[in-house]
Amino acid sequence: MTAILITDGNCGFCQRTAIKLARIVPSGWTNVPSTELTNTYGLTQEQLAHSVWLIEQPDAEPIRNSGAKAVGKVLRMRGGMWSAIGWLAFIPPASWVAAGMYRLVANNRKFFSRFI
Repeated sequence: MTAILITDGNCGFCQRTAIKLARIVPSGWTNVPSTELTNTYGLTQEQLAHSVWLIEQPDAEPIRNSGAKAVGKVLRMRGGMWSAIGWLAFIPPASWVAAGMYRLVANNRKFFSRFI
């Protein structure tokens, strides 16, 4: 099974962003809004509302990444330049910047929604 990207199901900005991400990385993952989950993979509703989550190997022993690392992992699936950008979410000090930028956008979704 492909990886599952869990986005906040009550967030239009999150859903539109996932659609745009699917245009960049069309395979290897699927977006599942948190409101449509049948399995939470051990995550709380608070965690699901706070960050995007990528669940790899959802049918076996799931590997969970959240926030900028979740987005970075999806970008790495694309290969090429996008893969290089995705790796930045894992390599300090770029990973610190990526995590900070992710949190800035996530905490201000209403503001940023006018740009997506």
